[in-house]
Amino acid sequence: MQTQAQTRTWRTWLGMGFADSLAPTVRYNMMTELWGTVAFGVFWAAAIQFIPVVMRRMGAGTELIALYQAQTYLGSILTSFSIVLMRRRRTKTFAVWCWAIGRSLFLAFALVSQVKWLLIVTAAFWLMEAFPSPAYTRIVQAIYPEGVRGKAMSVVRLGMTAAIILVTPLAGWVLDQWGYRVLFPLAGGMGLLATWMFNRLDVDEGTLPSRQPRSMRSLWSILGTNRNFTIHLAGFTLFGLGALVGVAFYPVVQVDRLHLSYTQLGLLGTVQSIMWLLGFVYWGRAVDSRGGIWVMRANLAIAALVPFTYIWAQNGWMLLPAFIAQGIISAGIDLGLLNTAIQLAEPDKVVEYAAVQATIIGVRGMVGPFLGVGLVHVGVSPTYVFALGALLTLFAFWISLQIRVELTPEQMRAKRQQLRFRWPLRFKSPRL
Repeated sequence: MQTQAQTRTWRTWLGMGFADSLAPTVRYNMMTELWGTVAFGVFWAAAIQFIPVVMRRMGAGTELIALYQAQTYLGSILTSFSIVLMRRRRTKTFAVWCWAIGRSLFLAFALVSQVKWLLIVTAAFWLMEAFPSPAYTRIVQAIYPEGVRGKAMSVVRLGMTAAIILVTPLAGWVLDQWGYRVLFPLAGGMGLLATWMFNRLDVDEGTLPSRQPRSMRSLWSILGTNRNFTIHLAGFTLFGLGALVGVAFYPVVQVDRLHLSYTQLGLLGTVQSIMWLLGFVYWGRAVDSRGGIWVMRANLAIAALVPFTYIWAQNGWMLLPAFIAQGIISAGIDLGLLNTAIQLAEPDKVVEYAAVQATIIGVRGMVGPFLGVGLVHVGVSPTYVFALGALLTLFAFWISLQIRVELTPEQMRAKRQQLRFRWPLRFKSPRL
C-alpha cells in the first residue's frame, strides 16, 4: 500500500496523474507521442549534443564550430516557407517526411571522416528538422484539447528529458570506445523510430481553421505598437548574443584546456539533463503561479553563470555550475519564452507575435557565434569573450525589468482560455 501511495505521489508530482481522466484517443496520442519523444531523447543524447566536441576532435577550428552553431538556427528563419508547401498536403505526412529525411542523414556518418562533410550533413538535418514546425503546431492543436494541452506537452517533454539522462553517460562511453562513426548511425536509427512513432498518432484535422497569411509590414508593425513586446525582444536578443558569443570556444576549453574525455562530458551532460527535467517540473508550475515574464527574468539571471564559469574552469568539475545552469534554463527559457509572448500579445495576434519572435531568434542565432570568433580574430582573448557574454546576459536581465505591464496569474489563466494553441515553433532540442 505504501508503494502504491508513493507511486501515485510521483505520478502527480511529474504531472502524469491526470492521464487517467483523459478521453481514450487523447490518452493514446499522448502516450504514443511520449514514446516517440523518448526515442528522440536517445537520438539527441547519443548524437546531437556531442557534435561540437566531435568536430573539435576532428580538428575543426572555432570558425567551423561557430558555423555549425549558426546552422542550428537555419530552419527557424525558413519555417514560413513550409506553410506554403503545406497548403495542399496533410500536415502529419509533411512533417513525417521532413523528419525522416533529416534524421536518416545520420546514417551517413558511418562514412563521414572530414569536417566539411559533417557540416554538410548537419546543415541539411537542421533545415529539415525545423522546417515543418508549423505542421507540428497544428497537429498538437488537433490531438490535445484546450484544457489538457499544456499538461500533455509537459509529460511528453519529461519523457524525452528522462531518456537523455539515462543515455548520455552511456553515449559518452561508446564514443570513447568506438567513435562517432558507430554511434551516430545508431542514433539516427532511433531518430527514425521517433518519426515512425509520431506517424502513428491519431490526427483529425478536419475542424482546424486555415492559417491566414499576413503581410510582412503588418507583422513588423507589432514592434512599433507594443512597447513591452519590443522590450522583451530586445532583452532576449541580447541574452541570445550573450549565450552564443562564446559558444564556439566551449569545446576548445573542454578539449584543449581541460582534456575532458567523452565519458567525462557524458557525466556532466547527465547532470545537465537531470536539472533540465527538474526544471520542466518547477518552471511549469512557476508559469502558472507567477507568469511567463517572471520565469524569463529568473532564467536570464541564471544564464549569466554559464559563460562566467568558463573563465575560471581549471578542471572538469569546475564546469559543473555551467552544466547545472544550462539544464535549468533549457527548461525555463522553453516555457518562459512561449508564455511571455502569450502575456504580451493581443489574443487574436499570437501567431503574428510568434512569427516575429521566431525570425529574430533565427537571425540572432546565425550572427551570435560569429561575433565571438570575430572578436578573437582582432586580438580579444576568449576569456574576455566569456566575460562579455555574461555581461550581455545580465544587461538582458536588466532590460527585462523594464517591462511594466504584467497580467496576474488569474488574468493569465483567463487569457489562455481565449487563445487557440497556434504556436509556430516545434519543440525540439533546447534553444538559446
